[in-house]
Amino acid sequence: MKKKVLNCGMAVLVLILVEVLFLVSQNLLVSGAYFIGTLFLGPDGIRTVYECLTDNANLLSCMIYLLVGTVFVLWYYFAFVMKQGTSGWLTAQTKRLTPVGFGLTFILIFALEHAVTILMTVIALLAPQTMQEYGQMMESSGANNYSIVWFIATVVLPPVVEETIFRGIIFQYLRRAGMCFVAANLIQAVFFGIYHMNLIQGIYAAFLGFIFGYLVWRYDSILITVFAHALFNLLGTLFVDIEYAVLPLFLINLIIVFSIPVTAAVIALIHLRVDEKGRGEYGMHEENGSDGEKRMDRETAEYGDEGGHIE
Repeated sequence: MKKKVLNCGMAVLVLILVEVLFLVSQNLLVSGAYFIGTLFLGPDGIRTVYECLTDNANLLSCMIYLLVGTVFVLWYYFAFVMKQGTSGWLTAQTKRLTPVGFGLTFILIFALEHAVTILMTVIALLAPQTMQEYGQMMESSGANNYSIVWFIATVVLPPVVEETIFRGIIFQYLRRAGMCFVAANLIQAVFFGIYHMNLIQGIYAAFLGFIFGYLVWRYDSILITVFAHALFNLLGTLFVDIEYAVLPLFLINLIIVFSIPVTAAVIALIHLRVDEKGRGEYGMHEENGSDGEKRMDRETAEYGDEGGHIE
């Protein structure tokens, strides 16, 4: 019982530390920039630094994610990777990944990105002021200032850092606490929504977090969700702008309408493990239970609260 409570406490602690470290990192970097600007440029330095930060929001984001990400990537390594070794971890993480699986995941994320549009439309109708504030926040965040720095700040660092934290560390601790997959997945998804500290993002992030958690459970790998997360961020920014610039509106609306049945169909195909046909593994999920379930049960029994390894 103590180990279960401790692992649940560790999951909550990680969420708290994530929020604190992101806030502290941002404040330290911004305050340091203002201090240096004032030191060298005097009173005019404040305005110069403000304009610099506004024009380089993606660079600031990169620095924050690097600082916070370093902490939690090391945490994940020492708690869940080190005992097996990097090569063993990588072998386990890629064991169930197939080209067909990546293809199905690509279609799933493409459909989800458009399905989220329906959710956003509903929110805009119910809370137009909140939606307007969200739009202003996204515009000021540099989400559409396309460049190499933007790519790193949007498509590379957030997926790696956030998947390590939520589908890596938090989900593992919850499963090690003895929670069933659904409960652990639901909690980490809610945590993922809370982490965004914004009502609009929080709603769809929690939904996506649940889907990402399912993919981790299905493929026994966070690599698939890093790919899915990066793809969602790319499709939701650059691809949307290209889509609206190239495609007629009626075709875009048609894609959005069909996104929900396509999402359901692809999830069904993934759950049926059609990507594993011919590998001697098809049907094992239903007959013998998920390898992820068995692995987490073994880790709970063997390592308790000391840090398990992924097979």
